[in-house]
Amino acid sequence: MATISKIKVGQTLYDKHKYRMGHTTIMTWGLWEVYVKEVDPEGRFIVASWNGNTPRKMYENEVKKLKVKEPEMPKSRW
Repeated sequence: MATISKIKVGQTLYDKHKYRMGHTTIMTWGLWEVYVKEVDPEGRFIVASWNGNTPRKMYENEVKKLKVKEPEMPKSRW
């Protein structure tokens, strides 16, 4: 779990969550790298981008869901 006070500019965080595969009911895990571009000195938000998107503000409730170390992916049941 990441906290804004410990994040530095240039650091890579990880976003891991389940998502639906196309138009099916099959779920799988996804892992995305989140690149920190800017950190608010007062610790209220960060500016980050992932998956080639433009950077955007992320507040504390979103940042708490990110991982500092790359998590292990669960093994597929298939």
